[in-house]
Amino acid sequence: MSKARTALVTGGSGFIGSHLVPALLQEGWRVRCLLRKGSSLKFSHRDLIETVTGELADRKSLKEALAEVDWVFHLAGRIKGRTRQSYFQTNREGTKNLLQVCSEDAPSLQGFIYVSSLSAAGPSSDGHLLQEEETPRPVSHYGESKLAAESEAGKYTDRFPVVILRPAVVYGPGDREILLFIRLAEKGIKLHPGWSKYFFSAVYVSDVVAAMLLATRKTPEKSRIYHISDGRKYSWGEALTLVSSLLGKKGFTVRISPRLAYPLLRGWTKLAPGANSALYLDKIKEMTYRNWVCDISRARRELGYKPLFDFNEGMKHTIGWYRQQGWL
Repeated sequence: MSKARTALVTGGSGFIGSHLVPALLQEGWRVRCLLRKGSSLKFSHRDLIETVTGELADRKSLKEALAEVDWVFHLAGRIKGRTRQSYFQTNREGTKNLLQVCSEDAPSLQGFIYVSSLSAAGPSSDGHLLQEEETPRPVSHYGESKLAAESEAGKYTDRFPVVILRPAVVYGPGDREILLFIRLAEKGIKLHPGWSKYFFSAVYVSDVVAAMLLATRKTPEKSRIYHISDGRKYSWGEALTLVSSLLGKKGFTVRISPRLAYPLLRGWTKLAPGANSALYLDKIKEMTYRNWVCDISRARRELGYKPLFDFNEGMKHTIGWYRQQGWL
């Protein structure tokens, strides 16, 4: 009987991690999670995994976490911050530390999967579906820091395979980032950015997990980047109408221009430095761009990636889960 492969998951207590861990267990992996002090896995599988308390900045804990590991699934990162430095400290420097320890203290490592973001590629200038070989043009601190982390990962491709996934908008059970929009739609308010058409690509969380698992079976010989979405392009209006329909609401559209919201929020942040609004400046800056869309042909062709959920089906499951949990 073959020995179970061992996976180290960083960010296992987060949104995507909470779906990856049970999927790994179901496939027979031995799973270890690196958790910051005070973090916890609030899911039924917590007794089936190993945990190491530590941080990406703590090389001693990383060495312990990487013992006899076959694959690293690096999901941990900062998605909100007050300064550019805070993003880079976690996303680039944390990834750099992890890679260095992988290189020095993980001799059995078979591959490293880094979950980046479409933010690292930046928006499409004219609405065409972005491909991986295009020059990245991130427009936010978050995107810049994720691209910098990708660059760090690329330095180790002569030591172990590196797979970089750039998911589009990820949603599904457990996600809190889109919850505000769903709650507003439940109250009959469809919050739309600006007066022009805005487009985005999206992916249901289980399809992101499927892409990661596929990457362990069809490992590229060298570093490879893959865009991950459900293969479609959605307008905000289309998405909001669908969500309202699933909620059984008609509602009315409220249009707020991100180009106006960004300077207003930035001004408020300067007047009140401790305000939570500073955490959202970076995301609003991204929303001033109209096309966040990507092409997944490479993932289909090289990984055999076949998304199972479009936005309609995925949102049905997501809203159903929100209701079961009392979030709506």
